[in-house]
Amino acid sequence: MRCKVCGAELMVLTNVVRDAVPGVEHHTFICSACHTTEHRVVFTRHGREDDSEPAPIHEAPPTVPASKAQEKHSAAPGLFSRVVARICGH
Repeated sequence: MRCKVCGAELMVLTNVVRDAVPGVEHHTFICSACHTTEHRVVFTRHGREDDSEPAPIHEAPPTVPASKAQEKHSAAPGLFSRVVARICGH
């Protein structure tokens, strides 16, 4: 592979990042002559094998509707509201 800046023949692969799309990778190269960094998108025919374990899927815990007592408590004015009401004379 040739360097686009100086035309040197040897580019060294320094990093590979897989895309979310299978078969697409982002490669980072550095020129052995001028040390310019280049980023190129590379398409692979079958993708690469993945050695990592699949990520575990954690489901959300089931939701339980609030009881009537909890609804009344949360609907009641808070301490700040009561203090302001007293200061204002309501």
